[in-house]
Amino acid sequence: MDLPREDGIYIHDTVWRGISVDGPFVPEEDGIYVLYFRNSKCPGCKAFDETWSRFVEGVRDLYRFVVVQCTEFFTNCSSGDAVDTFLFYLVFETPQIVVIVVKDGMIIYLEREIGSLTYNRLREFVINIEERMNDYLKRDEEVDSNEEGLYIDFSERNWKEIVRRIKALLDGRELREVCDEDGCRLVIV
Repeated sequence: MDLPREDGIYIHDTVWRGISVDGPFVPEEDGIYVLYFRNSKCPGCKAFDETWSRFVEGVRDLYRFVVVQCTEFFTNCSSGDAVDTFLFYLVFETPQIVVIVVKDGMIIYLEREIGSLTYNRLREFVINIEERMNDYLKRDEEVDSNEEGLYIDFSERNWKEIVRRIKALLDGRELREVCDEDGCRLVIV
């Protein structure tokens, strides 16, 4: 299965289809979404692509698969939607898989794995998401919205404002991309 070549956001049905969302991609339709964040120049992403494609082919009817691709994170990307999506999910390392559970139109759980995963690790990570989510929700942990920093309340649904606030936090900071055979990282100085 060929992955998209251009920067952008792509959803898989029978092929990868580019979409425009006017901001970050935030799923609102119920289901489990598996997002693959990749940089086209990332050696680790290129190494992971075959594993990703094989996994998508094997379970494509069970989940909703999305590729978010830039040339270099949100610093060199021809797709504004992909830039906003990288920022929204705070993706500073690639390859990265983000699994999102949406229920009643709201994101109720999100988890990520970073690096070039093996097929078995990717499968285990995605397939066991609901079990880990249920364990987490049973713990009844609450987030203190009075803590300093960036608190994201998904019920606000003001995705562009969240991206704007993240950009403001990064404004004036030096951003450097560091890559090796395992992947790429964005260093904020």
